[in-house]
Amino acid sequence: MRRWQQQWKGLGLTAIIEVVVGVVFVIILLSIVVTEVNTLFARATRLRARNLRGAINSLIADPVIRAKVYTHPLIQLVKADAVAPSQRITRAEAEKIARRPIASVDYIEPATFVDVMLTTVKAESDQRLYGALINVVNGMPPGPERRGLRAMVQRVVRGGQGTTELRNSLRYVQDRRYRAALADIVSQLDEEISQLGAGHTGHIALLAGVRQVEDSQLRNVLATVLSSAENMQAARGNLEGWFNSAMVRASAAYTAKMKVLSLIVALCFALLINIDTLHIAQTLWEDPTQRAQISDTATYSLQSGALGEQIGEADEFRASDAEDDTQLEDAVESGAAIVNQLGDLEALSLPIGWKVQNLAHLPADHHSRSDPSNLWNYLPENNPDGWTGLLLMKLLGIAATVVAAAQGAPFWFGIVNKVVRR
Repeated sequence: MRRWQQQWKGLGLTAIIEVVVGVVFVIILLSIVVTEVNTLFARATRLRARNLRGAINSLIADPVIRAKVYTHPLIQLVKADAVAPSQRITRAEAEKIARRPIASVDYIEPATFVDVMLTTVKAESDQRLYGALINVVNGMPPGPERRGLRAMVQRVVRGGQGTTELRNSLRYVQDRRYRAALADIVSQLDEEISQLGAGHTGHIALLAGVRQVEDSQLRNVLATVLSSAENMQAARGNLEGWFNSAMVRASAAYTAKMKVLSLIVALCFALLINIDTLHIAQTLWEDPTQRAQISDTATYSLQSGALGEQIGEADEFRASDAEDDTQLEDAVESGAAIVNQLGDLEALSLPIGWKVQNLAHLPADHHSRSDPSNLWNYLPENNPDGWTGLLLMKLLGIAATVVAAAQGAPFWFGIVNKVVRR
């Protein structure tokens, strides 16, 4: 008696595992379809690029600075001619640039963003602070003296360092006119720096540029971000941290959008082709032959690597950044993959899909009146005693399918991999 109970328990556990493997296998195939459709939609609408542009908009409230960042050759968020950092444009022109067609750029290196922001914000302040100094040095006769002074001035402009060295070098300028002009400019520069209250810090031009930002919101944000920076290196670090924080929020927003999209796509497919998790699980439990067959198919796909390859291709397609001239080709390939996945689901011979069969000739208690795949059974006048319970179970089964498929194929692949290898 005990031996029979042990055998029955073993068979019951085996049946449960086979049902789990079969159901998860169906969910994985549907999840791959959902991933492919999501990617097609995201690329067609440039959803990732739009999400990035929204994040940049939240960072840069000033439309003029935003337009210059948008069109910078290192970023190119929109399809428009580049606007030079020192170029004067109106607010209306900047907003017109922002409405230009969006490019396919969906990622910006933090260091690149910082470089562009520094160049843009410092452009006018560099000219205002150091423009006269640069013009005088460039007007000197060619020779070692001009080259040496130009190198010193470049150091001052780039990082605000070397002002003392430059001042000391002026006494050795041979031409009295240039020596006097440069000394006056350096004195004026010292006075302006003193008025800014920043001392001879390495990012004095940046602080001056921030004060010239027209938009009060961006000006206050940049002032706060840079308040603790004592030199240009620290300022760059603060700006990069500011950008990274915004990108983390943008990534979370994009993930949430894709999760909602996954739920919608999974719901559409589950309803259209009737993928009912509860009905599938019941069918597998009641049919040992089909249960074993589906379990063997899932196990073979897993162990042969075919299932992992399908998931990898879907994820690779989702992560790749397709150019405009390859999007059509990729869309065709993805469409073919979706059709193949749906064909694989159909080939499982599970209760997937709808049918309409008139059962008026059968008695009310006939088992066909409880078939969840027959739309005829859901009409109250056709099945007055059972349509409510049937509809409730169908809604629960579809809901389970939608929630499960939205988790993604890699999630369920890891679970079924552990179950099979136990």
